Amino acid sequence: MEEKKGFSKKLNAFFAGKGFYIVLLLCAVLVGTSFWLVGRGSRADVEGDPAKEADITASAQESAPPQGSVPVMNIDEDEHLPLGTGVLPAAEGEELPEAQAPAVHEELPGAPAAVSEGEPQFIRPVDGALLRGYSAEVLSYDRTMADWRVHRGWDIACAAGEPVLAVSGGTVTAVYEDDLLGTVVEIDHGNDVVSVYANLDVSPAVGVGQTVRCGDTVGTAGATALAESGEEAHLHFAMRRGGNSVDPGEYVPEV
Repeated sequence: MEEKKGFSKKLNAFFAGKGFYIVLLLCAVLVGTSFWLVGRGSRADVEGDPAKEADITASAQESAPPQGSVPVMNIDEDEHLPLGTGVLPAAEGEELPEAQAPAVHEELPGAPAAVSEGEPQFIRPVDGALLRGYSAEVLSYDRTMADWRVHRGWDIACAAGEPVLAVSGGTVTAVYEDDLLGTVVEIDHGNDVVSVYANLDVSPAVGVGQTVRCGDTVGTAGATALAESGEEAHLHFAMRRGGNSVDPGEYVPEV
């Protein structure tokens, strides 16, 4: 018992003196050693084996495409092409159709033909009001004859002696006196189109075979048409195409 008490006193005296600091220092050394060992193991995990790193780097370089090359997309036959290619894969042995030119739309029958460059343009022969219009199928009342009949032309009001103009360029093909329409001048404009100027003064300004331009004077308005003498002073104007009368409104601006 006395020996145990003596050892306890010595141990207490040791910790009371420098022994406490010695134990504390040893504990610090142990803790530092533990941290150092843990850190070394973590670093080894991060850095890895140098030999393995060299193998990985070499494999990556072999699999990388050459510098400047374009990567190629491999597409299985059953897969769709990427969007935006505009091409569908052809079946085995099937040829792709050739590109076709866009279809040309034909003009519908009866549609008005466009005026081509170089075709003659038409003007009004005089600037008066329309007294009587074109009526080749429906009968209209004739004040001079006091009956109902067709009227294959326009009666355009104008004063006697007023200049009458060629509605388009052409060649004078006829100058004559008609029993019903009086003094008449006809001009061929090409394309089988003819303009007719009736009820003119007895002395037209043009002769057969003469070439006229659009707007040239062909004569002056008169009162020679006996069949229309019951109307006020006017020019009887008509047009023919292919030998048949047509509404002047198909060529000349409306009056």
